[in-house]
Amino acid sequence: MGRRSVHSPEELRQLILDASQTIVERNGMTGLSAREIARMIGYSPGTLYNIFENLDDVLLTLQVQLMGRTLEHMKRVPLGPDREKNVEALAHGYVDFALVNRRMWNLFLAHSLPPGSSVPVLLHDYTNSLIDIVKDQLGPIAPDASRESLDAMARALWAGLNGITAIAATEKGVYLTPATAQSFAKELTTIFIRGLRCQAAHH
Repeated sequence: MGRRSVHSPEELRQLILDASQTIVERNGMTGLSAREIARMIGYSPGTLYNIFENLDDVLLTLQVQLMGRTLEHMKRVPLGPDREKNVEALAHGYVDFALVNRRMWNLFLAHSLPPGSSVPVLLHDYTNSLIDIVKDQLGPIAPDASRESLDAMARALWAGLNGITAIAATEKGVYLTPATAQSFAKELTTIFIRGLRCQAAHH
């Protein structure tokens, strides 16, 4: 692609990430190696380790970027005055994004943190921002819920949706597949909201 002196460290970093994403989208996580990344960007494999600690560092960075893209996607979901429909729209948008990016989503779900490492702070921040979007819509449906309870509700709902995307994205489900994932998501949100309504009515 170019001589080593052509790219700054930041440009090299992005080249490595772009090449890694391309490899994952084509061949899954098993196709990713320092040698293959280096081949794609025209550098030696050692260059990768000048920019990233190891392949796990590359994979974690890709996951942070993916969650950032997920958050931006969710911010663009059109919302109206009906909170229940908004929750359904957010769930639909989340599942849709996961399935459009299913190879990368599988990476997000399949990659385990190496021993001794921790989840990047930015990944926590993106996730919490995503949960805040959901809480904003659930709050008026469960007006008597405490802040802690509302937070738990939002995380529980999103955990359920993550389960749906995890099964659908692998394309190994019998009934839960990419074609049926949205109907499962709608059923989950409908039952979840019905439960919140019943809970609110008894307070």
